[in-house]
Amino acid sequence: MTHAPEERGRWPWSLAAVAFAGGTCGSLARALVQQAFAAAGLPGWGAHAVVNVVGAFAIGALFAALVARDPRGEPVGIPPDRRVREHLLGAGFLGGLTTVSGLAQDLCVLVAGGPSGAAALAIALNGIVGLAACAAGFRAGARVCPRTSRATLR
Repeated sequence: MTHAPEERGRWPWSLAAVAFAGGTCGSLARALVQQAFAAAGLPGWGAHAVVNVVGAFAIGALFAALVARDPRGEPVGIPPDRRVREHLLGAGFLGGLTTVSGLAQDLCVLVAGGPSGAAALAIALNGIVGLAACAAGFRAGARVCPRTSRATLR
């Protein structure tokens, strides 16, 4: 993919700044969910599962909304005029909201605590349910952003 001359100057620094701003907001949102779970006496791994599943749905919907499609309606990539939204919302906010490192830490703590169904449940919620949520989000996003709108990649 080639970029127009006016786009070359803003890559990658302005996009990195946009992703940083979005990531800061997403991380704050995740911290608020973690605090709410703690205040309700719910396990921390549950907060991570919730933000990961909700984030997976939102990532699928966002990709469906931003992606360019070929004449058959198949996704072919994200056009340059949609990159700021991709970085702000996708890599930024949703990247900050979701947490693979939090899942890894949760699994270490749960496994170190001995045999427990909580570790298996955490893996299932984050992995299986997360993938299903992402697919459902893509389907929902595709319905909201009809395939008839085509964008070109340059």
